[in-house]
Amino acid sequence: MTAALSFLLPLACKDPETAAVQARAESYESKLAEGRTFMAANQPERAAKAFRSAANMSRDNSEPLMLLAEAHRAAGNEGSAILALKEAEAIAPGNDPAIQKQIADLYLRQGHVAEAISTLVALRNEKELSDPEILSLARLQARNGDADGAFKSLEPIQNLRPDDPNAKVVEAEILLIKGEELLAAKLMDRLVEENPNLMEARLLRVRYFLNSGYPEVAEQDVNGIDGENAKRPDVVLMRARILTRLAKHEEAAEALTQLVEEHPDHVDALAQLAEAKLNLGKNIEAGDLVEKVLRIRARYARALYVRGRVLEAQGDKRLAAENYEYALTADPLFAPALSQVWRMQQAAGQKNEAQATLQRLYKLGEASLEEKVALAQMYADSKTNLERGKKIVDELLQREPGNPKYVALKAALTPTPEKKKFNGPIIIRGGRHR
Repeated sequence: MTAALSFLLPLACKDPETAAVQARAESYESKLAEGRTFMAANQPERAAKAFRSAANMSRDNSEPLMLLAEAHRAAGNEGSAILALKEAEAIAPGNDPAIQKQIADLYLRQGHVAEAISTLVALRNEKELSDPEILSLARLQARNGDADGAFKSLEPIQNLRPDDPNAKVVEAEILLIKGEELLAAKLMDRLVEENPNLMEARLLRVRYFLNSGYPEVAEQDVNGIDGENAKRPDVVLMRARILTRLAKHEEAAEALTQLVEEHPDHVDALAQLAEAKLNLGKNIEAGDLVEKVLRIRARYARALYVRGRVLEAQGDKRLAAENYEYALTADPLFAPALSQVWRMQQAAGQKNEAQATLQRLYKLGEASLEEKVALAQMYADSKTNLERGKKIVDELLQREPGNPKYVALKAALTPTPEKKKFNGPIIIRGGRHR
């Protein structure tokens, strides 16, 4: 008896309706299995077709739609992934938190930060977020300019555990974004002293030193991280950033190459390595790494930014600017692209645009010392946002009292008091006139 006949005999022994149901079920399961096989083989487009077929066979089941969303996401089609999740959401009773979280993540990947925050806030209000997810939401709100909303998100954790170290790290980050640098610095120092193995606190302080114009101090601080923590990807990436700022490009490339060997598909490591290669003048290698990243994750902001830098180095400023904008479309909060864009706008004489872009960077808490001074100078020149400019300069003067450049800048930001009109008698050639 052939295999085909042995398969058909059990169906023949059943009534037609039962046989049809069983055949559909087996076809459904085979399509799911086919899709999973394609996913394992890194063929997400073919997997998506199989999962769509399975979804059409079982329209009251959200599982194939969830798998379809993941396949679209792996293929870089975030818009299609969101649509698939919306279909799954319509099937699932109520608002399934798992689906909502995936939708929020896809919104972020597409650069729709406000929509992601709105989705996550709704989940927070329904108490459907874990503590780490609440902390991520608070950080995202702060970076998007809503410090009050960020503090509100922290409340449930801090009400239960006022000294929760992870929540305190996010609080320090919010303070930095608000421009309360001294308060943030004191809090970071305390957190590091009390929790020396809390890497989030250590790295936040390192980033603060780096952005504040003290790369040597940042390097010393990050070199104090030892043991297994020193091998963490986020620690290695931060060390590479510092080495780049110190123009130690060979060391940065060496550290990133080792990280990529250990984590071949780590997109941020690959993109930073591309930037390191670019800094060494190896433009072709940089471009190849960028394309590799974009094959792994289409529309990845750092890769698009590095491609822009490659093009700018080749003298193609128009295409470079386009790629910086693509990076900011993918991630509106991506600081390196903002830093590059405002300089290009300023060089092109687009003063208002440059000021607006640099202001966005400052509000993220990612502006360097040089950029803070530049923003304050823009405010002084345009006679706008004078109070914010004075606040920036006051923070700088607390670090460097009497710095003549900062003193002069503060004076330029301080409006000259209007002279009162004289209403007394005017004497002309000995006469008195009112």
